[in-house]
Amino acid sequence: MRQWKTALAQSDTARYIALADHIESAIQSGELKPGDKLPTHRKLADQLEVTVGTVTRGYAEAQRRGLINAIVGSGTFVSTGHQPDVHFAQLDPTAMSGIDLSLNLPIKNQSAPGIAAIMQQICEDQPCLNGLMQYQQERGSDQHRLTAASWLSEQGVQCDASQVAITCGGQHAITLALMATTRRGDTIAAEGLAYPGLKAAASQLGVKVIGLPMDGQGVLPEAFSNQCKLNHLRAIYLCPSIQNPTNATMGLSRRKQIAEIAISQGLWVLEDEVAANYLPPNSNCFFNLAPDNTFYINSHSKTVAPGLRVGYLLSPPRLVDSVAASIRAQCWFAPTLNVEIVQRWISSKAAKDWHNIQKMELEKRQRLAAGLLSDYDIKLATGSFHVWLLLPDSWRALEFQAVLEDRGVKVLAADVFAIGRFHAPQAIRICLSSPPTLQVLETGLSIIKQQLDDGYDSRLSVF
Repeated sequence: MRQWKTALAQSDTARYIALADHIESAIQSGELKPGDKLPTHRKLADQLEVTVGTVTRGYAEAQRRGLINAIVGSGTFVSTGHQPDVHFAQLDPTAMSGIDLSLNLPIKNQSAPGIAAIMQQICEDQPCLNGLMQYQQERGSDQHRLTAASWLSEQGVQCDASQVAITCGGQHAITLALMATTRRGDTIAAEGLAYPGLKAAASQLGVKVIGLPMDGQGVLPEAFSNQCKLNHLRAIYLCPSIQNPTNATMGLSRRKQIAEIAISQGLWVLEDEVAANYLPPNSNCFFNLAPDNTFYINSHSKTVAPGLRVGYLLSPPRLVDSVAASIRAQCWFAPTLNVEIVQRWISSKAAKDWHNIQKMELEKRQRLAAGLLSDYDIKLATGSFHVWLLLPDSWRALEFQAVLEDRGVKVLAADVFAIGRFHAPQAIRICLSSPPTLQVLETGLSIIKQQLDDGYDSRLSVF
């Protein structure tokens, strides 16, 4: 550390950048090895005679480079694979053994023939196909944005096609919203437990995310207001309908309170409604309540097919051009052929029939979960793809996840969703939609129930 202290003092770059550089050099030289635990922020600050803030920013920069990982409640460690967000990965389900209840995937469906027929129609429509093969506007063609605005209006969103940007899925929309509202080093707030894709995008952009306390309706307004006083926030990311992972849904009064705080503080609201597409239309979205402050995110990954990568981002009028510039810098525009396939499909009767079949299948799976796990503290929500299970006091979530994996069932512990220093509860998310059949799901849920009934595995205490 004496050498690091001298090097930091002599560096021409900002001290936090120099600290990240030295962590990288130490890893390359072998001084730091994969899995090594780094000192706490306070201890390293004292050793280097710098501020805690400098160490915090240095660690954040090192994590952005994929050099280290911060694990809530455990500390900061040298990465074993130089991956900045090891928990955020959509693995190939076909490569997995056992029963995977860890991914919120669309229920296996029979829509492929209908989509194949639409692709054939496009191929036979030569003028249309020729047009789709050309360069387009960054935010999508006029017709595609009109169709998107029409579909979103069916969900209850009051928008104009001029505010629509067509994106490469919901994750791309989140990234674009962050790019439009933040700069490297900025801070935003989010639910204390949130979609891991937010953490991945924020990490790539050098944006800090603070997790806020929650209840059955999501973020607590008092906590949001207090955090505004403590930090210079730029935005708040929310999943207000069927929150991922807790299944919390905000009522109108709570939404108005949050919107009023955001407006009064001049903050942006990033509203992720990807999970809400199997709910009735909802006009109480933040985009309607605070249109000048809200970015609205949705996609067809759960309603059509995730492989087509088609999503939408609605922007306040004054930042439409900023979003367009970001799209142009990243990919120029979303693949128009995919967009045409999706939009023709959602306009068809077959798609509406399949949508209803999906809803009924989700209801069956939820009834199954509610019945099998009725003796335990579970949170269900109409239209949700998953169950949130609060574990009995004897269990820690990561241990329970490990035991289930040994028994051939994969779930996700709450720790994966924890934002920043937010204390994760002892809970797991169980996805109902990914098993190919109801029978496979029942087998997986029965194993979970049996493990809960059996109680804590004392072998975990042996060391």
